[in-house]
Amino acid sequence: MGPIERFEEEYLDVSSSRATVRELLELFVGSILFVIAAWALTRYLLGETIALYVTGGLSVAFAITIVSQTYWAITGREDYE
Repeated sequence: MGPIERFEEEYLDVSSSRATVRELLELFVGSILFVIAAWALTRYLLGETIALYVTGGLSVAFAITIVSQTYWAITGREDYE
């Protein structure tokens, strides 16, 4: 089995299981910490205006991810089986 098949197998294994509340909470907290760190670093290096754009973009991306993971946690992923 090559590396691509292993990656696909692992992806399907993870994708077919439901996320737990703990995993969703970890994703939420990690997202907040990442956005805060990115804001601080960008503000220090590039200024307040750019930092706000970076924060907004990351917040939207993480919000979509969290909503998606919550949806899949509720509905399940039988389509991968």
